[in-house]
Amino acid sequence: MKKKKLEAEIHYDFSLFGIISPMKEYKIAWWINKLLEVGLVKAKDVEIDFLKIQNLLISNFVFETEHSTMRLIKNKSVDSMAPGSAYLMPELHRFDYLIMINGFEATITTSILKEKLSQIPQVQFVQKFDIEDLRSRENLIF
Repeated sequence: MKKKKLEAEIHYDFSLFGIISPMKEYKIAWWINKLLEVGLVKAKDVEIDFLKIQNLLISNFVFETEHSTMRLIKNKSVDSMAPGSAYLMPELHRFDYLIMINGFEATITTSILKEKLSQIPQVQFVQKFDIEDLRSRENLIF
């Protein structure tokens, strides 16, 4: 019997930023709300089931409008039962938080966003990533 393989091309229509900060997630969400004048709100934790490795429970905050979405995601699993290397994006293990932005291009540029995020106390580093260069980019689809 002949086997067929399903291949799907996924278009990533969002920008991704990484943040290094020891700050608690609710505090960093508060600062982002204040500096960017958005309304990030704690959303239900996202559970990601993998076939060969452990499941992840990822904490996130979301701000949605009719045409745009901003999501603050904790990169490390909040599940205490997960092993120490339970990251949403393992190749970005040095980054504590990820910010996914879709549809804000008309109101805020990448450089302004990076500058505003750098103004948050205890934020040590902010970097924008090219999603196509990330190995585990499929983990960001939920």
